[in-house]
Amino acid sequence: MDKEQLQTKLEALEANVQAKQNELGVAMSEAQMAREELANAGKPKLSQDTMVDLVSKLQDVFQDAINNADTSDLSPDFSIDYDNTIVLECIDMSAIELHDCDIESALEEVFNIVDEDDDNS
Repeated sequence: MDKEQLQTKLEALEANVQAKQNELGVAMSEAQMAREELANAGKPKLSQDTMVDLVSKLQDVFQDAINNADTSDLSPDFSIDYDNTIVLECIDMSAIELHDCDIESALEEVFNIVDEDDDNS
């Protein structure tokens, strides 16, 4: 083969490589979409409005828990920074109590909670 034929062959091979890379990109994109669909398969659906309502109710539960906390139980640790400013190093939030029933009641305001045994009959 002469130089011109080798150049033509090289260009054809490079074009083939580019086409295969494009096909690979499409296949990878389709595979990612299929993975996402599989991950969401069987999950219960939740409308945007219901989600916003649920988030609002849960925020209220957490805000109430924080607002009702006794600040004397938080055990704050302060230090003095290099420029003589007081810095809050640590605060112990373990004294803030959040009960399961608080979260359950917020969920019950948004959802109709049923026993699985009752749902199958």
